[in-house]
Parts: sequence; C-alpha cells; structure tokens
Amino acid sequence: MRIGKRWYSTAWLIPITVAGLIIGIAVCQQLRTYPAVQSWIAAHPGTGDFQPPVITGFPVWLRILHFLNLLFMLFIIRAGLQILGDHPRLGTDAGCEPGRAWLRLRGPVPADRTAQEPPERAWTAKDDAVTLPRWLGIPGIRHSIGLARWWHFSFDFLWLLTGAAFYALLFATGQWARLVPVNWSVFPNAVSTAVQYGSLHFPANRGWTQYNGLQILTYFVVVFVAPPLALATGLLQAPAIAAKFGTGWGRLNAR
Repeated sequence: MRIGKRWYSTAWLIPITVAGLIIGIAVCQQLRTYPAVQSWIAAHPGTGDFQPPVITGFPVWLRILHFLNLLFMLFIIRAGLQILGDHPRLGTDAGCEPGRAWLRLRGPVPADRTAQEPPERAWTAKDDAVTLPRWLGIPGIRHSIGLARWWHFSFDFLWLLTGAAFYALLFATGQWARLVPVNWSVFPNAVSTAVQYGSLHFPANRGWTQYNGLQILTYFVVVFVAPPLALATGLLQAPAIAAKFGTGWGRLNAR
C-alpha cells in the first residue's frame, strides 16, 4: 500500500493486529478491576429493558435467506477476486498510470516499461494480470474479466433480491426488533459488552431472544447500512453512470 511516496507491505497488518488485540485485552482486564467500572457494567450488563425480546425464535425463512445470502456472497467474492486478478492495482485516477496506484498486489512496474512510447513497450493491464485457480476465482484462468463481471453482477442481482425479501419479512414478522436499536441506552450497553468481550469475561448469552448491545449495533450496520452502501458504490463503478455523472470511482472501473 502506498502512503505518500512510500510503499508498505500489508503483511505488517498481521503483527499490528495481534499486538493491538493483546494490548486491548490487557486494558479491558485492568479496567474491570476498578470498582467504578464494575458498577457501571452491573448497571449496563449488555441486555435488558432497552430492547424488546423476540420470543418466536428464528423462523425457517430467516434460516433459508441466511444460507442464500452466504451462498451468493461467496460467488460475488470469488468473481471479485477474478476481476482483481486481471487488474491487481487500484488507483483513483482514470488512467491508472504506472506508479500512481495506492494499492498493488504485484511488484512495481519495470522502469523500462513505464513510458507510453513506443507502444509495444508500454506496460498494460494484460501484463499485470495473474492466473487464478478455478477453485478460487470464477471462472478462473487468466484474462477472463468479461466472464468474471458477468458472474459478479448476476449474483449481485440475486443477492439484492434476497436482501429485499429479507427486509420485507423482517418487518412483517417482528424479527426487526432483534436488529434495530429502539433506545439510546443501547450505546452504553454496547460499550459495556465490548469491555466484557475484551476482558475475556463474556456477557450472558441471550441471543435466542435478545442480542446484546454490541450485537444489535453490529447487525444494524451489517444489515441496514453496509448493503445500501455496497449498492451505491457498486453503481458508481458502472461505466454508464461514470460517463453521465463523472464519478471518480466509475472512471476507475471504466478504464
């Protein structure tokens, strides 16, 4: 990943994440030794009257739609990897000139191939493309971005249909009460739950009838914020929309 003019390996995220988790656990465990924090957690245990319980369990339609959601997302991810394999550099300009990408999954462009003249020596996306095995990418092999986009957008459409059915049934059956915060006290309960998880002393599990504060906020973002955002940003990458509105993300994909 390029930050400024320097490139950094994303492999550093692994030790940084591990170190962050260790430090976070130590901090949360120390916090729970303080009487004030203990009293605060007792007052905000994570579950309670701030959210109505759902006593009807998890209906069959919810389980089926969960399965379909995961199935379609797996196809979307695999096709997305195939597209990325054909263009393994991400940039913010329309031309994606060599050296201007902010993320690359291959080595630097050879210095003697960065010039556009003569044309036969110019570095192109075809030089960048990598071969993905069929078990990982859809459809696999190399230079199959056209088929990969067909798979990607076809399963995007099925995923959106599944989401629309999920929204409709969620509010028609009362299952929405699991996911939609109805009281501001969900926020202190979410913080309390995070401290309990962080200290490795987990809160009481009442997920069959009521999620804890952190679960409610997480599911709310995953269900009601992330999918519309994914839809909007996906549309911005469509060449037709990019040509009409001049969206930067669309220009990136339209190249």
